[in-house]
Amino acid sequence: MSLLVLFVGAIASLTWARAQTELLPQTKLNAVQAQLLPKAIQSESPEAGSTTIEQLETILRDEASDVQVEQGQISFKYDGRTMLILTSAQHDRMRILAPIKKAAEITPEQRDNMLLANFHTALDGRYAVSNGIVFATFLHPLSSLQDRDFRSALSQVNQLVQNFGTTYSSGAIGFGAGQEQPEPLPAI
Repeated sequence: MSLLVLFVGAIASLTWARAQTELLPQTKLNAVQAQLLPKAIQSESPEAGSTTIEQLETILRDEASDVQVEQGQISFKYDGRTMLILTSAQHDRMRILAPIKKAAEITPEQRDNMLLANFHTALDGRYAVSNGIVFATFLHPLSSLQDRDFRSALSQVNQLVQNFGTTYSSGAIGFGAGQEQPEPLPAI
């Protein structure tokens, strides 16, 4: 099994475990995280000049509270909301996650609105479903992530959680917001 497949599985498992911690407090993320991350990912070293977990942590100490760094992930509270950042310098990826609710609890209309928002109003953030949990998320290459973009991403993920069920917006702007039908594509 390739390392990438193991990493994707680890992210899904950590995502699920974190959401369970948030939605079902008796589950402990720390008890499972060491088993979920392959050793190669736990001991990565970033390329020179790349954004690092330490740089993300420094920004989070300015923007958030209860910042905890462990094994390539950062948990924190942003505007009172628990969030998680998963990173892999080896694969040059980072992901911000914030659980919203159990997927079984959303209506078909809410699911459709999430998809519309991903196209029109979620901007750089996205709604996603993994392991039965609805998340607000932001994904980006780690090495090219700029401070201002990271700060914006934190706000956008927070806004997606806050606006779930209402505007489904991650910010003040949107592309084609309110359109029920997509514009017709030009003839090819």
